[in-house]
Amino acid sequence: MPFGHGLESLEPYREGLLGAPDQLISVERFLRDEVVGHASPVLMVRNPRGFSFEILLDRGLDVGWAQGPSGTIAWRSPRGFVEAARHEPEGLGWLRTFGGGLLSTCGLASTGLPSISEGVAHGLHGRIGHCPADAVRWEVVCAARVQGLTEEAGIIGPSPTIDAGDWIRVIGEVVESGLGGPTLRLTRQLLARIDSPQLLVLDRVTNESWQSAGHMFRHHLNLGYPLVTAGTRVHTTARPSGTRDHGTSRIPGNPWTLDLDPSATRGEEVVYCDNSERSVASVSVLTEGAGECRIDYDPRAFPYLILWRDPSAGVNALGVEPSTSRDDGRVATTEQGDLIRLAPLESRTYWTAITYQEK
Repeated sequence: MPFGHGLESLEPYREGLLGAPDQLISVERFLRDEVVGHASPVLMVRNPRGFSFEILLDRGLDVGWAQGPSGTIAWRSPRGFVEAARHEPEGLGWLRTFGGGLLSTCGLASTGLPSISEGVAHGLHGRIGHCPADAVRWEVVCAARVQGLTEEAGIIGPSPTIDAGDWIRVIGEVVESGLGGPTLRLTRQLLARIDSPQLLVLDRVTNESWQSAGHMFRHHLNLGYPLVTAGTRVHTTARPSGTRDHGTSRIPGNPWTLDLDPSATRGEEVVYCDNSERSVASVSVLTEGAGECRIDYDPRAFPYLILWRDPSAGVNALGVEPSTSRDDGRVATTEQGDLIRLAPLESRTYWTAITYQEK
Protein backbone atom coordinates (compact mmCIF):
# COMPACT_ATOMS: atom_id res chain seq x y z
CA MET A 1 0.00 0.00 0.00
CA PRO A 2 1.26 3.54 -0.71
CA PHE A 3 2.60 5.94 1.88
CA GLY A 4 1.81 9.64 1.55
CA HIS A 5 3.43 12.23 3.83
CA GLY A 6 4.76 15.75 3.54
CA LEU A 7 8.43 16.59 4.10
CA GLU A 8 7.56 18.83 7.03
CA SER A 9 6.30 15.77 8.94
CA LEU A 10 9.61 13.88 8.69
CA GLU A 11 11.69 15.98 11.08
CA PRO A 12 11.08 13.80 14.20
CA TYR A 13 12.35 10.75 12.26
CA ARG A 14 15.36 12.11 10.36
CA GLU A 15 17.87 11.34 13.09
CA GLY A 16 18.46 7.59 13.02
CA LEU A 17 15.48 6.68 10.81
CA LEU A 18 16.30 8.75 7.71
CA GLY A 19 12.76 10.10 7.45
CA ALA A 20 10.87 6.80 7.36
CA PRO A 21 7.83 6.89 9.69
CA ASP A 22 6.58 3.66 8.15
CA GLN A 23 9.42 1.88 10.00
CA LEU A 24 7.58 2.55 13.27
CA ILE A 25 4.35 0.77 12.35
CA SER A 26 2.95 -2.35 10.74
CA VAL A 27 -0.44 -2.78 9.05
CA GLU A 28 -1.39 -6.33 8.04
CA ARG A 29 -4.55 -8.09 6.96
CA PHE A 30 -5.43 -11.57 8.22
CA LEU A 31 -8.33 -13.99 8.80
CA ARG A 32 -9.31 -15.33 12.20
CA ASP A 33 -9.14 -19.08 12.58
CA GLU A 34 -10.97 -19.69 15.87
CA VAL A 35 -14.45 -21.24 15.73
CA VAL A 36 -16.82 -18.34 16.46
CA GLY A 37 -14.69 -15.86 14.54
CA HIS A 38 -13.64 -18.21 11.76
CA ALA A 39 -12.94 -16.42 8.45
CA SER A 40 -13.47 -12.94 9.90
CA PRO A 41 -11.17 -10.47 8.07
CA VAL A 42 -9.15 -8.16 10.30
CA LEU A 43 -6.72 -5.33 9.61
CA MET A 44 -4.13 -5.28 12.40
CA VAL A 45 -2.44 -1.94 13.11
CA ARG A 46 0.71 -2.28 15.22
CA ASN A 47 1.76 1.14 16.44
CA PRO A 48 3.98 0.74 19.56
CA ARG A 49 4.33 4.47 20.30
CA GLY A 50 0.61 5.14 19.94
CA PHE A 51 -2.54 3.03 19.74
CA SER A 52 -2.25 -0.51 18.38
CA PHE A 53 -5.64 -1.92 17.37
CA GLU A 54 -7.52 -4.29 15.11
CA ILE A 55 -10.09 -3.14 12.57
CA LEU A 56 -13.00 -5.53 12.02
CA LEU A 57 -13.52 -5.52 8.25
CA ASP A 58 -16.75 -7.53 8.31
CA ARG A 59 -18.24 -5.32 11.02
CA GLY A 60 -18.40 -1.81 9.61
CA LEU A 61 -14.71 -1.01 10.24
CA ASP A 62 -15.30 -1.19 13.97
CA VAL A 63 -12.31 -1.29 16.30
CA GLY A 64 -11.87 -4.47 18.34
CA TRP A 65 -8.90 -5.10 20.62
CA ALA A 66 -6.94 -1.91 21.34
CA GLN A 67 -4.04 -0.90 23.55
CA GLY A 68 -1.80 2.07 24.31
CA PRO A 69 1.95 1.85 24.89
CA SER A 70 1.50 0.38 28.38
CA GLY A 71 -1.56 -1.85 28.11
CA THR A 72 -5.10 -2.49 26.90
CA ILE A 73 -7.98 -0.07 27.29
CA ALA A 74 -10.81 -1.72 25.34
CA TRP A 75 -13.34 -4.04 26.98
CA ARG A 76 -14.12 -7.37 25.29
CA SER A 77 -17.15 -9.55 25.96
CA PRO A 78 -16.69 -13.09 27.32
CA ARG A 79 -17.72 -14.50 23.91
CA GLY A 80 -15.05 -12.61 22.02
CA PHE A 81 -15.32 -11.35 18.45
CA VAL A 82 -17.83 -13.38 16.47
CA GLU A 83 -17.96 -13.59 12.67
CA ALA A 84 -20.52 -11.05 11.43
CA ALA A 85 -22.59 -13.58 9.44
CA ARG A 86 -23.73 -15.07 12.77
CA HIS A 87 -25.61 -11.85 13.56
CA GLU A 88 -29.22 -12.29 14.72
CA PRO A 89 -30.82 -8.96 13.71
CA GLU A 90 -34.20 -9.50 15.39
CA GLY A 91 -34.98 -8.23 18.87
CA LEU A 92 -32.05 -8.39 21.28
CA GLY A 93 -30.04 -10.78 19.08
CA TRP A 94 -27.31 -8.13 18.67
CA LEU A 95 -26.13 -9.02 22.20
CA ARG A 96 -25.22 -12.57 21.14
CA THR A 97 -22.55 -11.37 18.73
CA PHE A 98 -21.50 -8.25 20.63
CA GLY A 99 -17.77 -8.65 21.14
CA GLY A 100 -17.14 -5.30 22.73
CA GLY A 101 -13.95 -3.70 21.47
CA LEU A 102 -13.00 -0.06 21.52
CA LEU A 103 -15.68 0.98 18.99
CA SER A 104 -19.00 -0.69 18.15
CA THR A 105 -21.01 1.36 15.65
CA CYS A 106 -24.81 1.56 16.03
CA GLY A 107 -27.22 2.64 13.26
CA LEU A 108 -27.63 3.64 10.51
CA ALA A 109 -31.44 3.51 10.52
CA SER A 110 -31.95 2.71 14.21
CA THR A 111 -30.11 2.61 17.52
CA GLY A 112 -31.16 1.62 21.02
CA LEU A 113 -33.94 -0.78 21.92
CA PRO A 114 -35.80 -2.91 19.34
CA SER A 115 -38.94 -1.45 17.76
CA ILE A 116 -41.23 -1.77 14.74
CA SER A 117 -41.52 1.46 12.75
CA GLU A 118 -43.75 1.78 9.66
CA GLY A 119 -43.91 -2.01 9.39
CA VAL A 120 -40.11 -2.46 9.53
CA ALA A 121 -38.58 -4.35 12.46
CA HIS A 122 -35.45 -2.71 13.84
CA GLY A 123 -33.37 -4.86 16.17
CA LEU A 124 -31.18 -3.65 18.99
CA HIS A 125 -28.65 -1.04 17.74
CA GLY A 126 -29.37 -1.61 14.05
CA ARG A 127 -27.44 -3.41 11.32
CA ILE A 128 -24.38 -1.35 10.42
CA GLY A 129 -22.11 -3.04 12.98
CA HIS A 130 -22.52 -6.35 11.11
CA CYS A 131 -22.12 -5.04 7.53
CA PRO A 132 -18.84 -5.68 5.66
CA ALA A 133 -16.59 -2.86 4.48
CA ASP A 134 -15.57 -2.27 0.84
CA ALA A 135 -12.62 -0.46 -0.77
CA VAL A 136 -10.48 -0.47 2.37
CA ARG A 137 -7.05 1.13 1.97
CA TRP A 138 -4.46 2.76 4.19
CA GLU A 139 -1.53 5.17 4.10
CA VAL A 140 0.66 7.42 6.26
CA VAL A 141 -0.23 11.11 6.13
CA CYS A 142 1.06 14.28 7.81
CA ALA A 143 -0.91 16.40 10.27
CA ALA A 144 -1.64 19.04 7.61
CA ARG A 145 -3.33 16.38 5.48
CA VAL A 146 -5.40 15.17 8.46
CA GLN A 147 -6.46 18.75 9.14
CA GLY A 148 -7.46 19.08 5.50
CA LEU A 149 -9.54 15.90 5.72
CA THR A 150 -11.51 17.26 8.65
CA GLU A 151 -12.13 20.52 6.79
CA GLU A 152 -13.32 18.64 3.70
CA ALA A 153 -15.68 16.45 5.73
CA GLY A 154 -18.28 19.16 6.35
CA ILE A 155 -18.36 18.81 10.14
CA ILE A 156 -21.56 20.20 11.70
CA GLY A 157 -20.01 21.80 14.78
CA PRO A 158 -16.49 22.21 16.21
CA SER A 159 -13.62 20.33 14.62
CA PRO A 160 -11.16 18.01 16.41
CA THR A 161 -7.70 19.19 17.42
CA ILE A 162 -5.01 17.71 15.17
CA ASP A 163 -1.53 17.49 16.70
CA ALA A 164 1.66 17.67 14.63
CA GLY A 165 3.33 14.48 13.47
CA ASP A 166 2.53 11.59 11.15
CA TRP A 167 -0.74 9.66 11.24
CA ILE A 168 -1.94 6.28 9.96
CA ARG A 169 -5.07 6.69 7.84
CA VAL A 170 -7.46 3.80 7.12
CA ILE A 171 -10.51 4.51 4.96
CA GLY A 172 -13.36 2.33 3.71
CA GLU A 173 -17.04 2.25 2.72
CA VAL A 174 -19.92 0.43 4.42
CA VAL A 175 -23.39 0.22 2.85
CA GLU A 176 -26.64 -0.54 4.66
CA SER A 177 -29.36 -1.30 2.13
CA GLY A 178 -32.25 -3.56 1.17
CA LEU A 179 -34.57 -3.89 -1.81
CA GLY A 180 -37.40 -1.40 -1.44
CA GLY A 181 -35.71 0.38 1.44
CA PRO A 182 -33.24 3.26 1.74
CA THR A 183 -29.56 2.97 0.88
CA LEU A 184 -27.29 4.57 3.48
CA ARG A 185 -23.52 4.71 2.96
CA LEU A 186 -21.01 5.13 5.78
CA THR A 187 -17.60 6.44 4.70
CA ARG A 188 -15.27 5.84 7.64
CA GLN A 189 -11.77 7.15 8.26
CA LEU A 190 -9.72 5.92 11.21
CA LEU A 191 -6.72 8.16 11.87
CA ALA A 192 -4.13 7.20 14.48
CA ARG A 193 -1.12 9.31 15.40
CA ILE A 194 2.11 7.33 15.12
CA ASP A 195 4.07 8.67 18.09
CA SER A 196 1.26 9.26 20.60
CA PRO A 197 -1.88 7.31 21.64
CA GLN A 198 -4.49 9.32 19.74
CA LEU A 199 -7.25 7.93 17.52
CA LEU A 200 -9.75 9.96 15.48
CA VAL A 201 -12.92 8.38 14.06
CA LEU A 202 -14.22 10.51 11.18
CA ASP A 203 -17.53 9.32 9.69
CA ARG A 204 -19.75 10.58 6.90
CA VAL A 205 -23.23 9.09 6.35
CA THR A 206 -24.94 9.71 2.99
CA ASN A 207 -28.45 8.87 1.86
CA GLU A 208 -28.03 7.41 -1.64
CA SER A 209 -31.76 6.74 -2.04
CA TRP A 210 -34.33 8.46 -4.22
CA GLN A 211 -36.43 9.17 -1.14
CA SER A 212 -35.73 10.64 2.29
CA ALA A 213 -34.45 8.22 4.93
CA GLY A 214 -34.71 8.10 8.70
CA HIS A 215 -31.28 8.02 10.33
CA MET A 216 -29.91 7.32 13.83
CA PHE A 217 -26.26 6.93 14.80
CA ARG A 218 -24.00 6.19 17.75
CA HIS A 219 -20.33 5.62 18.56
CA HIS A 220 -20.47 2.89 21.24
CA LEU A 221 -17.03 3.02 22.93
CA ASN A 222 -16.25 0.20 25.35
CA LEU A 223 -13.62 0.57 28.09
CA GLY A 224 -12.46 -2.13 30.49
CA TYR A 225 -9.87 -3.28 33.01
CA PRO A 226 -7.33 -2.06 34.09
CA LEU A 227 -8.62 1.40 33.13
CA VAL A 228 -12.08 0.59 34.53
CA THR A 229 -12.15 -0.72 38.09
CA ALA A 230 -13.30 0.25 41.59
CA GLY A 231 -12.42 3.89 42.21
CA THR A 232 -12.33 4.93 38.53
CA ARG A 233 -13.61 8.48 38.11
CA VAL A 234 -15.73 9.44 35.11
CA HIS A 235 -16.18 13.14 34.43
CA THR A 236 -18.03 14.71 31.51
CA THR A 237 -18.75 18.19 30.21
CA ALA A 238 -22.27 16.95 29.45
CA ARG A 239 -25.01 17.22 32.09
CA PRO A 240 -26.39 13.95 33.57
CA SER A 241 -30.14 14.34 33.15
CA GLY A 242 -31.85 10.97 33.56
CA THR A 243 -31.71 7.21 33.38
CA ARG A 244 -33.08 4.68 30.90
CA ASP A 245 -35.49 3.31 33.51
CA HIS A 246 -36.98 6.82 33.80
CA GLY A 247 -36.31 7.51 37.46
CA THR A 248 -36.02 4.11 39.12
CA SER A 249 -32.21 4.43 39.32
CA ARG A 250 -30.38 7.39 40.81
CA ILE A 251 -28.53 9.81 38.58
CA PRO A 252 -24.85 9.57 39.54
CA GLY A 253 -22.72 12.55 40.39
CA ASN A 254 -20.31 14.20 37.99
CA PRO A 255 -17.63 12.93 38.42
CA TRP A 256 -19.05 9.44 38.79
CA THR A 257 -16.92 7.16 40.97
CA LEU A 258 -17.29 3.57 39.79
CA ASP A 259 -17.52 0.50 41.99
CA LEU A 260 -17.70 -3.25 41.38
CA ASP A 261 -20.42 -5.74 42.25
CA PRO A 262 -18.76 -9.03 43.30
CA SER A 263 -22.19 -10.61 43.85
CA ALA A 264 -23.03 -10.02 40.16
CA THR A 265 -26.60 -9.06 41.07
CA ARG A 266 -26.91 -5.37 40.26
CA GLY A 267 -27.02 -5.47 36.47
CA GLU A 268 -26.49 -2.60 34.08
CA GLU A 269 -26.96 1.13 34.58
CA VAL A 270 -27.74 3.52 31.72
CA VAL A 271 -27.38 7.27 32.31
CA TYR A 272 -28.47 9.99 29.85
CA CYS A 273 -26.49 13.21 29.53
CA ASP A 274 -27.37 16.35 27.56
CA ASN A 275 -24.67 18.21 25.65
CA SER A 276 -23.95 21.89 25.20
CA GLU A 277 -23.59 23.01 21.58
CA ARG A 278 -21.03 25.69 22.42
CA SER A 279 -17.82 23.68 22.30
CA VAL A 280 -16.28 20.24 21.95
CA ALA A 281 -17.82 17.81 24.44
CA SER A 282 -15.58 15.46 26.39
CA VAL A 283 -15.51 12.54 28.81
CA SER A 284 -12.54 11.74 31.05
CA VAL A 285 -12.04 8.25 32.50
CA LEU A 286 -9.27 8.36 35.11
CA THR A 287 -7.79 5.58 37.25
CA GLU A 288 -4.77 6.07 39.45
CA GLY A 289 -1.97 3.80 38.29
CA ALA A 290 -3.67 3.01 34.97
CA GLY A 291 -3.95 6.41 33.31
CA GLU A 292 -6.57 8.64 31.76
CA CYS A 293 -8.63 8.13 28.62
CA ARG A 294 -10.24 11.27 27.22
CA ILE A 295 -13.00 11.04 24.64
CA ASP A 296 -13.88 14.20 22.70
CA TYR A 297 -16.75 14.49 20.23
CA ASP A 298 -18.91 16.94 18.28
CA PRO A 299 -21.96 17.80 20.44
CA ARG A 300 -23.91 19.27 17.53
CA ALA A 301 -23.73 16.01 15.62
CA PHE A 302 -24.17 13.95 18.81
CA PRO A 303 -26.60 15.91 21.02
CA TYR A 304 -26.73 13.13 23.61
CA LEU A 305 -24.19 11.20 25.64
CA ILE A 306 -25.11 7.80 27.07
CA LEU A 307 -23.01 6.25 29.84
CA TRP A 308 -23.52 2.49 30.13
CA ARG A 309 -22.08 0.66 33.11
CA ASP A 310 -22.19 -3.02 34.05
CA PRO A 311 -20.27 -3.56 37.33
CA SER A 312 -21.08 -7.28 37.53
CA ALA A 313 -18.34 -9.78 38.33
CA GLY A 314 -16.96 -11.13 35.07
CA VAL A 315 -18.18 -8.11 33.09
CA ASN A 316 -16.91 -4.79 34.53
CA ALA A 317 -17.61 -2.71 31.42
CA LEU A 318 -18.03 1.01 30.85
CA GLY A 319 -19.66 2.28 27.68
CA VAL A 320 -19.16 5.90 26.58
CA GLU A 321 -21.67 6.52 23.80
CA PRO A 322 -22.03 9.82 21.89
CA SER A 323 -25.42 9.48 20.22
CA THR A 324 -28.02 11.24 18.09
CA SER A 325 -30.80 10.05 20.43
CA ARG A 326 -31.56 8.36 23.71
CA ASP A 327 -31.78 4.56 24.04
CA ASP A 328 -35.51 3.95 23.51
CA GLY A 329 -35.44 2.82 19.88
CA ARG A 330 -36.71 4.24 16.59
CA VAL A 331 -40.42 4.61 17.42
CA ALA A 332 -39.80 6.52 20.65
CA THR A 333 -37.07 8.59 18.97
CA THR A 334 -39.53 9.63 16.26
CA GLU A 335 -42.10 10.61 18.90
CA GLN A 336 -39.43 12.59 20.81
CA GLY A 337 -38.52 14.53 17.66
CA ASP A 338 -34.93 13.22 17.51
CA LEU A 339 -35.13 11.08 14.35
CA ILE A 340 -32.91 12.60 11.65
CA ARG A 341 -34.35 12.74 8.13
CA LEU A 342 -31.76 12.72 5.36
CA ALA A 343 -32.91 13.99 1.96
CA PRO A 344 -31.69 12.18 -1.18
CA LEU A 345 -27.89 12.62 -1.48
CA GLU A 346 -27.75 14.51 1.83
CA SER A 347 -24.78 13.72 4.10
CA ARG A 348 -24.03 14.15 7.78
CA THR A 349 -20.58 14.03 9.41
CA TYR A 350 -19.58 12.75 12.85
CA TRP A 351 -16.27 12.56 14.71
CA THR A 352 -14.99 11.15 17.98
CA ALA A 353 -11.39 11.44 19.22
CA ILE A 354 -9.79 9.12 21.81
CA THR A 355 -6.61 10.14 23.65
CA TYR A 356 -4.82 8.08 26.29
CA GLN A 357 -2.35 9.44 28.82
CA GLU A 358 -0.37 7.29 31.22
CA LYS A 359 -0.30 8.36 34.86
